[in-house]
Amino acid sequence: MSTRQHRAGKIIAVGGGKGGIGKTVVSASLAIALAEAQKEVVVIDGDLGGANLHAVFGIYLPRLTLYDFYSRKVSRLSDLVLDTPIPGVRVICGAPGTPGMANIRYWEKLKTLRHLNYLDADFVIVDLGAGMSYNEIDFFNSADIGIVVASPEPTSIHECYNFIKMALFRKLHRAFMDEPDVMDILRRSADPMHLHDRRLMSQIAEEIRGRNLRAGIRFYKLLNHTSPKLILNKLHHYQEYQDGLSLQVAVQELLRIKVEYWGYLPYSPHVPQAIRERRPDQILRSDTQLRKHVVKIVQKFLLQRPVAYHAPGARPIVPITDVQSAARAHPSVLEREERICSIHCPLWGNCHYQEGGLPCRMPLKEYETRVLGRQSSPPKNMDSMDLPENSVSNDG
Repeated sequence: MSTRQHRAGKIIAVGGGKGGIGKTVVSASLAIALAEAQKEVVVIDGDLGGANLHAVFGIYLPRLTLYDFYSRKVSRLSDLVLDTPIPGVRVICGAPGTPGMANIRYWEKLKTLRHLNYLDADFVIVDLGAGMSYNEIDFFNSADIGIVVASPEPTSIHECYNFIKMALFRKLHRAFMDEPDVMDILRRSADPMHLHDRRLMSQIAEEIRGRNLRAGIRFYKLLNHTSPKLILNKLHHYQEYQDGLSLQVAVQELLRIKVEYWGYLPYSPHVPQAIRERRPDQILRSDTQLRKHVVKIVQKFLLQRPVAYHAPGARPIVPITDVQSAARAHPSVLEREERICSIHCPLWGNCHYQEGGLPCRMPLKEYETRVLGRQSSPPKNMDSMDLPENSVSNDG
């Protein structure tokens, strides 16, 4: 093991709620594409109750599994890392068929999360299991990047929405455990069908802010910093991408968090054959559309490289921080809380500092003067910034 004490790379969690949507193949495909870009990748089988990652990578019987970690046969998660036939990709295998593995104890979960930070890799990909238990949700929320996978089926889209909502409410509950008023509101708003509370998340945030200003600002900031990424998998026809668009819009409208629709992956009949033959090198065959889409997603979003790629999603929402009413009610809050550039700011479209979604760069005194109406006309040389147009491209 490397002597490095903390990992330099990013932790990516791949979830989605429903089983059979291809989360494991998506995780493996991302890992292979990253390895081809000369990155070191460790993929972890987070499906504690139905581990199968080893089979995708051509490993018949792994000699080490997570069971060895939880039974204390090894002291470090890094001791479980195994090589695969793909150079640059290593795996940590689950323990299929082991009683109790799907129900690890709370301290075991915390230990696992802590040890993820010590894996020597550029990227650590956690392939989560089906369902929405606290184990899956907490692994998803702890990652640097959370990717939700869905297939173009009503049941999958519905379960993916529920997964995102569950992850958001879990994050909110953990953040406001010390605020009884906020916890009471969250409990009333947690119904996934919205039968008893049909308010938008922004309306819930306003109720919280009305009771407790500081808690309300914290609530807004948490929503603004929550942004799951969406990949629609197993498409048989290009137009099925619209199911992902519907999911993106539903999450943004009801939960008021930004969803980045990274793109879609076509159904590829060669993938099951490659897994049957234990040929992980054939998952991203050079002659397939699957490879084209996976490589572009990795290059653009994970490696931040300029590529000709336009994700087929709606324009993501901007943060919903209501800075104007907060400033009018308590101007001093602007000195304590970070201001976020948002379409809800009264200066939106007439501000030369404008950077939607990022912290406001306008000096505090200038901001207070303009927002609170102490200046009748804006400063000179104000340039407005047009919002980007919606983009849908056939090469998504």
